[in-house]
Amino acid sequence: DLVDKIMNNTRRYLSIFAQAADRLLDKIKPTVRPDQEDIYDVLHDMRTAAMERAQQQAAAAGLDNADVQSRPETSKLPTSLTRRFEVRLIAPAKMKAHSVRTIRSKDIGKLVLVKGIVTRVSDVKPKCVVATYTCDQCGCEIYQEISSRTFMPIVNCPAAPCVQNNTKGRLFLQSRGSRFVKFQEAKIQELADQVPIGHIPRSMTVHLSGELTRTCTPGDVVNITGIFLPTPYSGFMAIKCGLLTDTFLEAVQIEQLKKRYSEFVMTEEIHDKIEQLRNDGDAYVKLSKSIAPEIFGLEDVKKALLLQLVSAPTKVLPDGMKIRGDLHLCLMGDPGMAKSQLLKHISRIAPRAVYTTGKGSTGVGLTAAILRDEVT
Repeated sequence: DLVDKIMNNTRRYLSIFAQAADRLLDKIKPTVRPDQEDIYDVLHDMRTAAMERAQQQAAAAGLDNADVQSRPETSKLPTSLTRRFEVRLIAPAKMKAHSVRTIRSKDIGKLVLVKGIVTRVSDVKPKCVVATYTCDQCGCEIYQEISSRTFMPIVNCPAAPCVQNNTKGRLFLQSRGSRFVKFQEAKIQELADQVPIGHIPRSMTVHLSGELTRTCTPGDVVNITGIFLPTPYSGFMAIKCGLLTDTFLEAVQIEQLKKRYSEFVMTEEIHDKIEQLRNDGDAYVKLSKSIAPEIFGLEDVKKALLLQLVSAPTKVLPDGMKIRGDLHLCLMGDPGMAKSQLLKHISRIAPRAVYTTGKGSTGVGLTAAILRDEVT
């Protein structure tokens, strides 16, 4: 089945779909007004004209098209340099979300769906995907496609003029002519209900690129669809680890399981219900009863949880001292009094709430440590 083949070898099929889209777009040449052209349009027109001149010169010199096509791959214009779109895959509706600890080595290279909570998000930084060099001798442009986090820059010019004349021209990196994409690294951790008793929550590194950056913040519960890939260590860690490699998740889709306050849309129906509740005069009791309605009684506990959920405004005294409006609540009672069920219901209501238990917050999890960030 084609779907199974795509899910088992996702990264290869993503490049195939991108190449197919490039070929279809080559047949369609949209007209762009001069005032709408950006740097990529200008560079693309200049490079295309230079390639056409090279073909005309080769034809005038008696060289056939095969000789022109046989020049080094680094001298040809890569399609990823002029690509203006991103290819994304959406997980099937019946695909089951896995926890971090259930992702195994058998899933490397496959499309997986992982559920967790975002614990850390780095700053958005530019990532080079195509490096462009200019030779100081022949003036040719050399391109280098980059598919990993690190790469070795090209030093000597491999173009035909430098090779034939044995001049060994030096290459200089042109930042303006290279292509960069937005890159962000995130960390997701298992949810409290996914951690076995006595274990520490596991985490996974997620790489976000393009339009997926800035789509999640720490504290968000998300379903991330991505490709589980290995990455070799670099530097001293490569010598120390030997054949061992680290793993990461290359995200292709992010689904928010909780709606943020900023994403809330006030419709006319919701506005009418709020006005009706405000004019009713009994909003406090009705809102408290709406918390975990399947649990009978405990009106005072529900009212206290409602006040904690709404909180109070922050007061600033005349001397400048601030009194915060956030409340702390301690529920104490006999076993089986639905304390955990009430707190779980509150964690589902609040977008930034994180439900944790004694087994999820161990002594190691509560210890603060200063670690070096490899990205920043």
